[in-house]
Amino acid sequence: MEEDVNLLPRDKLLRDTFTPAETLLFGTILLTANVAFWLADPRSLWLLGFFLIAAGLTVFILKTHEHSHPFFVTFLWPKFWLCTAPVWILLAQYAIGLLQDPCGAVNIRQETFVKLEPVKPWLPASTAFSSTWPTILGYCAIYLVAINLFIVPKSRAFFERLLPWLCLSSVLVAIFGYVQAGLELSAPIFTKGTGQADFFGFFPYDGHWAAFAVIWTCVNISMSLLVTRYDDSPSFIESTGPWYLTGGILLGASAFLVEAQWPSAVLMLTLSCMLLLLSLNFLANKKDPHWRPISILSGLTATAIFAAAVFTLFQGTSDSIHAKSMKGTAMDLFRESPIFGWGIDSFSKLLPFYGSDLLIGQTYDRAGNDVAQLLAEIGIVGVGFPVLLLVILILRYFKGRFDIQLTNHILTGCGAIVVLAFFDTPLMSPAVCFSFLVALFIALRWADITRNKVDEVDAPRPTLVTPASQRRVPFYNKVPKERFK
Repeated sequence: MEEDVNLLPRDKLLRDTFTPAETLLFGTILLTANVAFWLADPRSLWLLGFFLIAAGLTVFILKTHEHSHPFFVTFLWPKFWLCTAPVWILLAQYAIGLLQDPCGAVNIRQETFVKLEPVKPWLPASTAFSSTWPTILGYCAIYLVAINLFIVPKSRAFFERLLPWLCLSSVLVAIFGYVQAGLELSAPIFTKGTGQADFFGFFPYDGHWAAFAVIWTCVNISMSLLVTRYDDSPSFIESTGPWYLTGGILLGASAFLVEAQWPSAVLMLTLSCMLLLLSLNFLANKKDPHWRPISILSGLTATAIFAAAVFTLFQGTSDSIHAKSMKGTAMDLFRESPIFGWGIDSFSKLLPFYGSDLLIGQTYDRAGNDVAQLLAEIGIVGVGFPVLLLVILILRYFKGRFDIQLTNHILTGCGAIVVLAFFDTPLMSPAVCFSFLVALFIALRWADITRNKVDEVDAPRPTLVTPASQRRVPFYNKVPKERFK
């Protein structure tokens, strides 16, 4: 960075040394990530409960950050409340929805049946408090844990120390999955399994694993590219770049073991895109002594993987008649109650009333893709505010300098997850949801830190010249036009 040239060693030490808040955040993210990566059951009460405990530290971390930050911190709490507004709106929607339940009970000949009660579409609804509160609170806790990465870190050194550990953990999970596949186990180690063969590691559904791998493939290869941009970095072969590249390839190559069509294809396309960026990086900067073989090999590999992804997509549609019926049912539910939806986890309970005749006697918890599921369950309000915040943050990034390569590379993985949410259920997995938010907030915070001076990241620049409307004495600040004779 250009700023490093103008900073004294003492200033660099102050900037890059962890504050107490950064130390707490580092430990919290590292511990939470490892628990989420290795305990990847989508509805694990242990995992969701752990996120609740970790989220309880958020206020303590921010308060510590407020008192221990060595530079100016402006609008800390307004920024926190604005960034977490979707969480509080969703919780309020859920709490109000407890007042009306669309599923009622009726007794006929000493047997209890479920009937559909009329609901007010302009008010939220909730189907079952006892089974839904861990889900809603757990996912809100995931967001609260991740949002600290957008507020607390004051320098890129924080992420340069955190990301290697997260990358290592994600690669170890991939290696663990390869070992399970090689042993041809019928269930994940130390678990009873779900009875299905489409699992990878501790992910019961390999489509969730593919979404997880999409994110960390981008992060690993992004770190590999970052190493090549350091001024004091040795040649690529002698640096840590090959290690990150190997990790990214291990994660991405697992797509060939994934049975789910869309997740597998998206993972292949992501790996192909990142390898192509690596090839273009070495073609543009030919200072490295091994630039030619690296660029050629990565380019050829990217082309081969892209061809495999296209072949996977055209191999045949993965949407069965049942899958199309479930998506249609979700959209019917959305049209019935578009504002607030029917409540978290209501799809499986309302499916018998709105589902196709093809689904009679069958139970499905998901609608087949996250977009249809969320629209049916939390409506425009529940989906709209998180999407609005996401759009605002992305536009805020593109408003300034948007040539920050690490940010762009990581956002590529986040964008792939958004696309995949239209065809599969990646956000159903807490591990994928947490990884998505962590990657997103790291990318955006990295951009803020890169754009600003170290003491101006969280504080606006001072106004050195008073505006003309507030001055009593005329002040001429235009370019003088003088002509000498």
